[in-house]
Amino acid sequence: MAEEMIRMGSSGEQESLAETHIREQLLTLIRSIEDELRELTLMIRDLDEGKNVAVERRYTRIKSIKDSIETMSVNLLEYIIRISPTFTAKDVYMTITQNLLRAAEHIEAAAYRNLLLSSGEFTRMPDNIFAVLDETVKKVINMVSLVNNMLTKLGGEERLLREAYIELLKTEASVDEYYREAGIGVIKYYSSRDVGALLLVKELFDKIEETADILNRVGTYIRYISISK
Repeated sequence: MAEEMIRMGSSGEQESLAETHIREQLLTLIRSIEDELRELTLMIRDLDEGKNVAVERRYTRIKSIKDSIETMSVNLLEYIIRISPTFTAKDVYMTITQNLLRAAEHIEAAAYRNLLLSSGEFTRMPDNIFAVLDETVKKVINMVSLVNNMLTKLGGEERLLREAYIELLKTEASVDEYYREAGIGVIKYYSSRDVGALLLVKELFDKIEETADILNRVGTYIRYISISK
């Protein structure tokens, strides 16, 4: 339906309608990523409380959300490819879509590490490391909200978009600080206790930190589009 409407207007109108449709689909992807992260937060808490059955259920939900994001991303990429080559932001929107899919994949990978920690005889995560992990995921959820805010402000509220971008950069920097703190804590605690848990917990933090990096890039691409308008 969206494609049929776009074919009816002039070239400029077509590109405007196409861009509106792309942004709507990107907002849907971003909301799904936020849902995925909120499930991960609850999954980590279930792990901390030893609720292994709940952990398995959370992972199934996260995997389902990731699969849905994957399908939506492929459909959106195919749609963008079919847009007129004169649409200057085409490549940037494709890159944003690919990065959002990558973020969803990293979140699912983090959830899988969490699942493995619940299914094996691994040493329980100490309270200090759990607190850092929980706070890190909260920061990443905030980053998703900021990216969502930037996208909704695109093309109309440049000052607010720039403010959200600056806040995004600050939040990503704080995630990096938590990541470094966690890395030291994980090695100190697990190295003499449980090497298997050490690897899984480290990879869990790695995937979350990589998600933050990706969201930072997505925000930067949105900022590029804003500046070029």
